[in-house]
Amino acid sequence: MPNICTTNYVIEGKKEELDALYQKMKELRGQSLGQLVEALGKDPNEVMCRGGWTELEREGDILRMTFETAWTPCYEVTQLMKAVYPSLRIYYKAEEPGCEVYLKNDADGKYFPETEADGHAFELMTEEREQLQTRLIRGIKDGSIEVKVSKENDKG
Repeated sequence: MPNICTTNYVIEGKKEELDALYQKMKELRGQSLGQLVEALGKDPNEVMCRGGWTELEREGDILRMTFETAWTPCYEVTQLMKAVYPSLRIYYKAEEPGCEVYLKNDADGKYFPETEADGHAFELMTEEREQLQTRLIRGIKDGSIEVKVSKENDKG
């Protein structure tokens, strides 16, 4: 059973694109991210999309949502959203306390002002770091990258 990563998103963009994504997700409410991927025109078997969403709000000029996923944010799902709706700017804050993973991409603190100086250990993610993490996860999953743990590194 995976550790749950809770990722809060705030999405900005053109009104018609925000409305279209909101409507699509509202129609799928209670379903999986895989079904959202399918509704956005991709095969869920080709996109890492393990999980679902728990919150969805259309609020003024933004869309807010929360994903609950396995281990990490679903970078490929948000990349697909941006491919289908090119005006979207997606900000997030992700927390997976089991492995002490705290990530965000909101460098200016527009929606998620938490900083390490405030006692919040959120690591700042760039698009390049997201792509690297996606490649690593895919490599571990498909066996092209092997992870070895030695006894001296094992803390358990």
